[in-house]
Amino acid sequence: MPDDVWQTLNLMSTNAHNRLIVKSVGVIMVGVLASRFLGFLREWTVAHLIGSNALTDTYYAAFSLPDILNYLVAGAAIEVIFVPVFWMYLADDKKEEAWRVFSTIMTFVGLLLCVLIGFGEIFAVQLVRRVVAPGFNPADQARVVFLTRLMLPAQLFLCLGMVLNAVQYTRSHFAMPVLGVIVANLGVVLGGWFLSSRIGIAGFAVGLLAGNFCGFFLLQVIAVMRLGGRFRPNLHFGHPGFRLFLKLAFPIMLALSVIVTDDWLLRWFGSFLAPASISWLTYSKTLMRAPLMIVGHAVGVASFPLLTELYAQGQMGELNRTLNHAIRGLLLFLVPVSAFAIALSDPIIYLVFSHTRMSSADLHSTASALVFFSIGMFAWGLQNLISRGFYAMRDMITPAIVGTTFTFLNIPLYWYLAHRWEFRGLAIASSWSVIAYTIVIFILLVRKTGNPAAWELARFLARVVLACIPCAVCSYYLAHWLEARFVWQTTLGSLEVLLLVTPVGLALAVLSGRLLRIKEVEFYFSKVLALLGTAPITVSN
Repeated sequence: MPDDVWQTLNLMSTNAHNRLIVKSVGVIMVGVLASRFLGFLREWTVAHLIGSNALTDTYYAAFSLPDILNYLVAGAAIEVIFVPVFWMYLADDKKEEAWRVFSTIMTFVGLLLCVLIGFGEIFAVQLVRRVVAPGFNPADQARVVFLTRLMLPAQLFLCLGMVLNAVQYTRSHFAMPVLGVIVANLGVVLGGWFLSSRIGIAGFAVGLLAGNFCGFFLLQVIAVMRLGGRFRPNLHFGHPGFRLFLKLAFPIMLALSVIVTDDWLLRWFGSFLAPASISWLTYSKTLMRAPLMIVGHAVGVASFPLLTELYAQGQMGELNRTLNHAIRGLLLFLVPVSAFAIALSDPIIYLVFSHTRMSSADLHSTASALVFFSIGMFAWGLQNLISRGFYAMRDMITPAIVGTTFTFLNIPLYWYLAHRWEFRGLAIASSWSVIAYTIVIFILLVRKTGNPAAWELARFLARVVLACIPCAVCSYYLAHWLEARFVWQTTLGSLEVLLLVTPVGLALAVLSGRLLRIKEVEFYFSKVLALLGTAPITVSN
């Protein structure tokens, strides 16, 4: 049965080469851009209406328990797990069987979530005091308990919605899942705007609950019904399709991901630090994630079907070339972006948050956290692609084992750095942990695929970093020179600094890249010159 699933994935990836994929990727990209913008607007609204203080810390800490619950049912991976199982029956023209498996999985996920949500509601006080925010004072812990109890039921709609989304993906329908994400984020934003004046920060939690119900669940139910979906609750847990679903899900459900646990550790240790520390970390990490969610997500979605097909066909050489090309592309984009984020963190934060209730001290603290988060930006992007390389080769165990091991090894690091440098130490620990994790899984993937270009990729990363150092240093000092000559601590002032500095830094990065013979820089530079009608200047060897 497992071989049938991966043969089905191969069929899906082959079909992905037709012209329909162009439209689908376009829809996904539009959705990612819209959801990232609304996700940022959600955090900006919190900062604008509430600010950055102990109250916002309790709000963000309240996400920990719902996130843990979501992870326990493999919520983030349900789509990847469910699609090949469901498609396997559709490919064999067994529609009734496909909908029977769908109904069994929906029943199981719904029952499991109801049990876990009930457990969380009953023991919320104990969990918050011992697991979520042990460093908060009793009043703040009580607020976290209240907000957590409001947010927990939203996970039922989110996880069931993931299954409903997966059904639509098998029919190449992407618009409604994209719309669902938009509606869910809008729910939080509107809840904050219209309810926070009456019920405080709980308005955002109510908006989250309403947004998840409408966006992730109600809209997706309507969409699946239009596709002819049939749901009949059943407990057929002995069905081969359901057993296969569990087999694929268990490694993810039982393992601990560095990517997920990083947020938990930031909030847990942040609860012992000065008020607003969790908020500073959340705002800065949200900004750091923006380019990752757009480019990194797109590369992962586009590469996974092709990698799966190449592995199924035994074309390991082509698989390695595809991975290498994707890795080089990500590094060429993310390393310069991180360099600019490090050098220009202050004007970036003032551009985004100057029209909020955050004080100048809050803005400076958020900017310093952004500096340390941005150091690991390239690793956050690469780990997503590398993990998909393992999944394409039917290996979900290795990332799970490595992630669980690193989670436990990183706990002393977070504790030490938080004790030494407070919230900045936590940002450093976050970047270090993801960089170390990415290096390890990259080495393991290279051993698994026999990639002969591994050292070349390492040298490529070194050259890109060297090319970005002059641009970062120059951008930093040029920004400080400009900041001393006019009032820049406003939206327009910070924008002016960024517009004046960024072209200079970008030009230095391109020049350094050409001098270091980075072929991709030369290629794109020539393309730009061709568009401008100018002949490129060749760098001699």
